[in-house]
Amino acid sequence: MPIVEKVSWDFGGPEEIAYRFPNLSLKYGSQVIVKENQWAIFFRDGKAYDVFGPGRHTITSKNVPLLTRALRALKIIGDIFNCEVIFVSNSQFKGKFGGQAYSAPSGSIKYQAEIGFFGYLLYKVEDAKLFVIEFFGNRGASTSRDVEDYIKGFIKERVIDEFGHFDIVNLVRNVDETTDKVSLEIRDEAARIGLKVIDTVFEGVKIPEEARRFASGMGQQAMAMQYMKETTAEIPPGGGAAAAGVGAGIGLAMGTSMAKAMEQPGQKAPSQLVVCQNCGAANPLGINFCGNCGKSLTPVAKVKCQKCGMEMPKTMKFCGNCGSPLKQKETKCPKCKAKNPSTSKFCGSCGEKLQ
Repeated sequence: MPIVEKVSWDFGGPEEIAYRFPNLSLKYGSQVIVKENQWAIFFRDGKAYDVFGPGRHTITSKNVPLLTRALRALKIIGDIFNCEVIFVSNSQFKGKFGGQAYSAPSGSIKYQAEIGFFGYLLYKVEDAKLFVIEFFGNRGASTSRDVEDYIKGFIKERVIDEFGHFDIVNLVRNVDETTDKVSLEIRDEAARIGLKVIDTVFEGVKIPEEARRFASGMGQQAMAMQYMKETTAEIPPGGGAAAAGVGAGIGLAMGTSMAKAMEQPGQKAPSQLVVCQNCGAANPLGINFCGNCGKSLTPVAKVKCQKCGMEMPKTMKFCGNCGSPLKQKETKCPKCKAKNPSTSKFCGSCGEKLQ
């Protein structure tokens, strides 16, 4: 193998983060030329040794002390030695990411929503030696494309993992805060492999309409009731294989957890729940106040608008649909004198015909 007198990475494109010169025969006196936006790392047997910054470097035993020590330990003594030189760019790069993730189980039915996401990451190499060890040593990368593919997969994996820590209620109500937390986790993880994340931008987070409905108190209660109805109708005695597929369209996790509960001998059927309209917490049916926020769980009485027929909460003074006053006229029963809504045909107290 011919002895290399000079090594330089002159042909790197703007999208290339690293380049590997394999199996070089160098000698003390050979030159390594490093551009302003590069590092050069001496690499041998899966290990990174000495690092050269920008400039023209003549190789001596003094400026590659780590590699020289390794060669002596291997009893390779002489002016000529074999190694690899990996050049790493310290420019800023942009990496796009996107995919699908699942939220953490939510509510009594353990609902999980499939969340779509996409965006981009601005990053650069901060610790060249750690970067080379991680990618070219531990992960066996050979080209810049190998490194780029790993970084894209790394970002996607971290986003999926972090989204799995947040239930759909928090995701819907605090999307920006959630993505900020995910970005911080990506930044911390990237630092462990020699990368510095300059910015993580989520250009879009797609939350299904079903998940948005579930995040509301009414939607969560409705889906819980629907699921209990389906499990009652479709799960055979003893559970079995059919149980795993019931309610698959409602959430991936909830079918399994509910079916397992029903398979256990003596296990009671899932209790009915009432969802607080103020905070969204699930409460057992039959209690009057929310155990989480203390608000009343009693349904608000409704009154029908005399003009358009729309039902409105009794506490409202005007119809939200047509604007008419909601105060009902009353009719006194000629027999028992009880007061009845003017629309009633019979007395609610004695049954006497009013109209």
